[in-house]
Amino acid sequence: MGESKPGLFAREATGLVREVGFMLGVIIIMSHVVGLGWQKRAFQFTGPRPVPTDQLPLGLPAIFWAFLICGLIVMITGYAAGYVTAAMPRSGGGYVTISRVIHPLVGYNAGWLMFLAEAFSYGLIGVAVFEAIMIFFNIAGVAISFDATTLFIGGVVIIVIFTALALFGVRLYGWLMHAMFWPTLVITIAFFAMWIAGAMDPSVVSAGVESALGAPPSVFMQQAELTGMTDAANVSTFYDAFSFALAGAFWAYMGWYSVTFIAGEVKEANKKLPMVVLVSGLLIMLVYLGASSFSAISTMGVAKTADGQWSFFQSYSWLSYGPLTEAQIAARDVAIPSFQSAWSTGIASIIAQGMDLGWLSLLIAVAGVIWLANDIPPFLLVASRTMFAMSFDKMMPEKIAEVSERWHSPTWAVIITGIFGIVGCIAESNVGKLGGYVQFAGVVGTDIFDAVFLTLFCVSMMLLPLERKEIYDRAAVKYSIGTVVGLGAIASLLAGYCLFTFVKESVGFMFSPSGTEDLVSSIGFWGCIMIGVLLYVYHMYRNTTKGVDMRTLYLSIPPE
Repeated sequence: MGESKPGLFAREATGLVREVGFMLGVIIIMSHVVGLGWQKRAFQFTGPRPVPTDQLPLGLPAIFWAFLICGLIVMITGYAAGYVTAAMPRSGGGYVTISRVIHPLVGYNAGWLMFLAEAFSYGLIGVAVFEAIMIFFNIAGVAISFDATTLFIGGVVIIVIFTALALFGVRLYGWLMHAMFWPTLVITIAFFAMWIAGAMDPSVVSAGVESALGAPPSVFMQQAELTGMTDAANVSTFYDAFSFALAGAFWAYMGWYSVTFIAGEVKEANKKLPMVVLVSGLLIMLVYLGASSFSAISTMGVAKTADGQWSFFQSYSWLSYGPLTEAQIAARDVAIPSFQSAWSTGIASIIAQGMDLGWLSLLIAVAGVIWLANDIPPFLLVASRTMFAMSFDKMMPEKIAEVSERWHSPTWAVIITGIFGIVGCIAESNVGKLGGYVQFAGVVGTDIFDAVFLTLFCVSMMLLPLERKEIYDRAAVKYSIGTVVGLGAIASLLAGYCLFTFVKESVGFMFSPSGTEDLVSSIGFWGCIMIGVLLYVYHMYRNTTKGVDMRTLYLSIPPE
């Protein structure tokens, strides 16, 4: 493959600088992934599918085993994404590999959908920070409430602040992420200390529950039984609960290959990128396995039934996330005056209160919020670099590919990401009751876009030595053709299973909308895909009429 012809791309050099080292790469992935969902998965995916304790393998909840299986999938698919990106280490990650290996149209639309997923999620997380403040501080005993308008405005303010900071380049953003990550990680040790304390002394859990939520754990069990938790029709088998928990586990891991999108700014990306993704996946899996098991165990010894089949763990999960009617919810709230939904972080805070450590309860609440806020910089980096890469290929307005000479940041790509993030703020805050009309910008829609991208990303690894052997031959990380094709095929199947899991949970508004909100959201979902196709056709036609050799462009790896 020859060198790129002058004028083939937006310019002869990207203007980006490789300033992301191995540790920052790991932090970017962990910050992107370890946000809000993991803090409640142990209870959120137990409540709707209650399983008697003696049916739980090793006494651990279904979500623990789902995190384990999904964690292995994460490491395999993540390594595949890291490997193929290392062979073409440029900003945009999978957009570059998919468009160069599979087909430009496929790569373009995958990149477009990934941009939307990350940009919308950028806004979602901005709003969710304020939701987390309400959740965790209320559990810690500090009453805080925000209405939908306040949540929306707060989310927009978060977007404005982090977008402005991103204009100063990845070096400053890296310092910011270090400053947010390490103190929070240290405080997280207190989470585990509280869970262990609760497991060793159930009385501190009971005391904390009564202090924080206004009723002893025995009342939770009574309410759970009254609302049908132990009815045969509601009791699940472990397999049913495990299958249900898989979707929650996949959701909690999303973004496990996020550093690949800034490959053009990673030091020695051609050699180190696969290991950055692999190590990150392993660390995240260990965090998830620890949090889901210890937080569950800390509550399993509390308010147990006479036969030992049920405990505070199942009853609190059921009352928080089970299929309760409005009348049952009203009765629950009368019996438990200060009821708050179950969170693993919340359990740690409750145990701290039971040990008369109110200051630690507040510190845990702060850490829970910052874990979520850690998501924000990586989402912006992923979306803006994807948009930048498409523009650098002249498949978006070339203005978007402009990079600050002083800060080495793609200014307009960052700003456009912030603008698209406002749609995510609407979806999450439901301001003006508009959230139901933009479900495609919510968690489910964006995760489908993400899973589509991941599947194609892994397929590009499988096809790399078959379709682009010259790139495969130059790759710094060496494996046989059979190994690359085989690992790519396995990763593609696993990523496809992840996509299937998300689609199965989203059939409602996507394929069979039941009302106006679902219909508008369905149109928006499919409209996003069609817009990508139309943008591709327009830019291909426009560039061709200007004399740009698009075939050569998509056979070439963009310059550094």
